[in-house]
Order: sequence, then structure tokens, then C-alpha cells
Amino acid sequence: MVYQDLARQLILLATGAVFTFYAFWALFRPYSLAKILGYTLNNQNAKSEFHAIYIGVFLAQAVLCVFASFRIDDAILGDLVALFVLSQPLGRLVALFRNGWPKNQLKLITFTEIVGGVFLLLIRPDLVL
Repeated sequence: MVYQDLARQLILLATGAVFTFYAFWALFRPYSLAKILGYTLNNQNAKSEFHAIYIGVFLAQAVLCVFASFRIDDAILGDLVALFVLSQPLGRLVALFRNGWPKNQLKLITFTEIVGGVFLLLIRPDLVL
């Protein structure tokens, strides 16, 4: 493990920026994002669920990232961010066994989720002695 406040803060802030980016993309260009992710927003329920996740949940995750970056000594906050980030590829394992590995941009997104989440768990706040 590496003990480095600044590196952990930067990863938390970068993670928050990514969640914010996707939330605003979903807000302003929902059909564009949905197409890349393989969604068809063809009825009210699909649109509602898409917006709930990609705007509501993603903005909440971004806020948690920023909060954790300012409370860096409270390691559990950053670990919660890692848990949320890593829960996405964990959930994709169900789809992997049912339908195969994601394709195109979603494969890159999955790889980024795994790397970011693992880095957050490996880079710990500075030790206070």
C-alpha cells in the first residue's frame, strides 16, 4: 500500500469529475450517451430510470468524491467511493456470465472503473503517528 494524501485526493477529485461529466452528458445529450451505452430511451420508464441513474446517482457519487477528498483523513469515505466505483464492474460480472464482456467504449469504461477503484483502495491517507 501507498500512503499519500495528495495522490488519493487527486484520484477522488478525478473520479468526481468523471461522474459529473457523465451526469451533465446525460442531462444535455441523453440520447447520445444512451446510444454509446447500448440503451434505447423509447418510453417513459426507460427515460426515467436512465436519468435517475446517470444524473441523480452519478451526481450523488460526485458529491461523495468531493466530500471524501476534503476529509482525506477519514479513510472510510474514500473507501466508500471505491466501493461504489467497484460495484459497477462487479455488477457487470452478472452480464459477463449471461451475455459476454462489454464492447467498444463500455469495455474502456469498465477497465477505468476497475483501475480507479483499486487505486483508491491501494493509495491510503498519510499515516498519522
